Amino acid sequence: MNIVIIGPFPVSLDYICGGVESSVLGLSESIASAHHEVDVFDYPRIGGKDTVEHIGQLTVHRYNNQGKHNKEAVTREKDILRDILALHPDVVHLHGTGELSLALYKAIKDYGIKAMLTVHGLMREEKKKSLRRHPSLTHLYQYIYKTKAESKILSLADNVIVDTEYVADQIKRYYTEKKISRLPKTYVIPQGINREYFNISCSPSSKSLLSVGAISPRKGHLQTLQMFNLLRSRGTDATLRIIGSLADKKYLELLQKEVDKSPYKTDISIETNISQAELFKAYSTSGIFVLHSQEESQGIVFAEAMAAGMPVVATRVGGIPNVVTSGKCGFLCDFGDIQTMAEMVERLLTDKQLWESFSNSAKSSAIQYDWENITAQILKLYKQ
Repeated sequence: MNIVIIGPFPVSLDYICGGVESSVLGLSESIASAHHEVDVFDYPRIGGKDTVEHIGQLTVHRYNNQGKHNKEAVTREKDILRDILALHPDVVHLHGTGELSLALYKAIKDYGIKAMLTVHGLMREEKKKSLRRHPSLTHLYQYIYKTKAESKILSLADNVIVDTEYVADQIKRYYTEKKISRLPKTYVIPQGINREYFNISCSPSSKSLLSVGAISPRKGHLQTLQMFNLLRSRGTDATLRIIGSLADKKYLELLQKEVDKSPYKTDISIETNISQAELFKAYSTSGIFVLHSQEESQGIVFAEAMAAGMPVVATRVGGIPNVVTSGKCGFLCDFGDIQTMAEMVERLLTDKQLWESFSNSAKSSAIQYDWENITAQILKLYKQ
């Protein structure tokens, strides 16, 4: 089959910026390795160039966003559509629910080309929660702007892939609230992870806590810092390493101030935009994965940590319970419950038998996120 995948593709394979980039890269490479022709169309980037690159078995099309804001990428719709039509694809698979995805999805359907849409969590839920917890004109604008295109593309969609039952339920509720009778065919297929994580063995003797997630309020790094301070004040020896792409500079400044105030600041590090090689090393030298997220559709980082055999301590929000089985692969607590999270981490640091049990279960559970298994399910949908 000749397959076109549209979504954010890494500028460099040495640095993956977020879960969606990881997903688009992993799926594209896995489909190509199954002997299909794959063209990837990266979203237009500010300061980028119009190029066609051959990366391994993939052909990657890149475009310059000629505007000053990411939302202006939609102005390149006609150019991207022209290049897609020239390939005569059997299937076009779009990732995301923004304005450009909407414009391309409508056009592709008009040309009678088979289209598949992957929804990486509903923006209306993510932005609504951000607005409630951090009221501001910026968050209000993001909620209105981001959800407008999402509503339209969901009303048009015929086939939708979501990564967890949580997102599937969100979509069902959306159609009920909007009184839309025509539901799309929804398939629950998780996002996969880089196979390299299965080759990593985390350190059972390490007192290092690892937290990986974009530097933004949504990932709850501030609450993780508060948990760490409480943990150390209880006399438990540990270090904390926070790693993530820089999504919010003001939030990073807030975190740095919190670190500077901490009596344990020499045992805390915050690192942004590190390479894949450095990230793999961080997993191999850490013992417990912690993340106090406000909202997640799936949370690829949890599957990555589990593949490395790392017990997970996280929040019981969004699709996380669909990935992390509390009491088997780790522990889950309510968002904002700093004390319970500290107690859970303390248990794993002091009970090696429990750590080993969770580690083995995590490794076993992560097998379902191998791209080979996931790609087989998606190719079956394409053929249907």
